[in-house]
Amino acid sequence: MSARKNNLEIPKVGAIGQSPLLDEDFLRRLFRLRLLAHKHFHGYAGAHKTARAGMSLEFAEYREYYPGDDLRYVDWNLYGRLDRLFVKIFHREEDLPVYLLVDTSRSMSMKDKLLYSVRLAGALAYIGLKELNRVGVFPFARDLARGIAPRAGSSQLHKIFRLLGTLEAAGETALNDALERFAKLPLENGLVVIISDMLDERGYRLGLSHLLYKRFEIVIVQILAQEDIIPPIASEARLVDSESAQSFSVGREAVRRYRERLSAYEQELDEFCRARRIRRALISTEQPLERVLLEDLRGVLFK
Repeated sequence: MSARKNNLEIPKVGAIGQSPLLDEDFLRRLFRLRLLAHKHFHGYAGAHKTARAGMSLEFAEYREYYPGDDLRYVDWNLYGRLDRLFVKIFHREEDLPVYLLVDTSRSMSMKDKLLYSVRLAGALAYIGLKELNRVGVFPFARDLARGIAPRAGSSQLHKIFRLLGTLEAAGETALNDALERFAKLPLENGLVVIISDMLDERGYRLGLSHLLYKRFEIVIVQILAQEDIIPPIASEARLVDSESAQSFSVGREAVRRYRERLSAYEQELDEFCRARRIRRALISTEQPLERVLLEDLRGVLFK
């Protein structure tokens, strides 16, 4: 990504009863992070340079002024000689569309997985926007919810933080349906970051394949609670499924089988992602968010 940066005002917006979503000191420590994208998208910084009026790397040419052009880039000396308005065109590196897809299904209510995901999404939005990229957020559960289309600027950060502060865990998980719906939106291809526990018995392959077909670059940040990984059950216990509301009894043998199935599921997901160059990180909510951003996601999301 380009080294262009912008000083963003940090919104004082709470998240799911917490205030603030992220504090200024925390975000300042993330200022040097830069998003990592391997593909060359149309409009992606570094892919090519595009003629555009505005501040940039090098002057290219003049073109005639059109209503709505920024008057700061009018060449008034030229106007004095020719009595016509022209604007300066510069070769400029373009921005990268960044889409944050946040899982809000009921399974994300366990041990504050959604709150952790919301704070992570807020940090990623800040990092993307300070680099002058366009960032959007799309919550999903069984279907894709109404989100925020990608835009740049400080006002976009405020909109994103406000939306993140309203999210609640509700509904069943349907990864394939939600991702397919997103892939069908009239959006530029860019970097898609999926923040989810990825726990869906119906799978994820079809949804991710839709994104790949549309030439999105995909990063999965899988958020699991420690209880997802090692259920704290020493003997018999009665559990209630957070999404189906079905209850059932489990014991040590059931926990052992669950951990085996989870391990196999994680291995299958890892192999699927590796074969398709989908970057993936498995994060526990026990891990401090700052360490995750500064260390664990290096090479996955950040340079």
